[in-house]
Amino acid sequence: METLKNIIDVLKIIGISIAGITFIIFMIKIAVEPEYKAKYIKYTKHLLIATIFITLSLSIVELPKNYYGSKIEIVDSTVSETTIAELKDKDCQGRETLNVDGKWYVVTDSGWNLQALTEDSPLIQKIKTLAGYEYNLGKYEVNNVSVLRLFSECQGTFKGYFANYAYYRDSDGLIFPATYTYSQYQSAKANSRRRWL
Repeated sequence: METLKNIIDVLKIIGISIAGITFIIFMIKIAVEPEYKAKYIKYTKHLLIATIFITLSLSIVELPKNYYGSKIEIVDSTVSETTIAELKDKDCQGRETLNVDGKWYVVTDSGWNLQALTEDSPLIQKIKTLAGYEYNLGKYEVNNVSVLRLFSECQGTFKGYFANYAYYRDSDGLIFPATYTYSQYQSAKANSRRRWL
């Protein structure tokens, strides 16, 4: 990574130097050959635009390193440089991320208690009063649940506050869709237990 950074810095210096020399040559040509002034002004504009694009494109490579840091620790406690594949370990607020069916999700909330009115109604969060008491609207409950929201919706200004709940994760680690009813949750739980036996 350090070698790549050095190469990028050298390319920036070379590119800006060549652009500066070319700019000076165009200014001299405008003064010496006034009849071609429009042509050289057009070339100068193109040169400035190309210089800006080259500088920006070489700077973009540094953005992930500046945002996530350059060092990470792997399982064996050795320190190595960050790579693009490892950038999803945490989101912008340091929250846990999970890959579910090829998509990345952020664990935005935890400790939720879900309830359903009947076995075939969807699970919803228990409603709390201002005093902190929870309304019991149904006898079908799932306690200590974490909420998963789509990674891309949790990185903006509101950090996922308005993002939809995609999945829930219960205290045993079972991840199930937020649209599940209580009976669907129970059958998924039974299937996951059978797999571990």
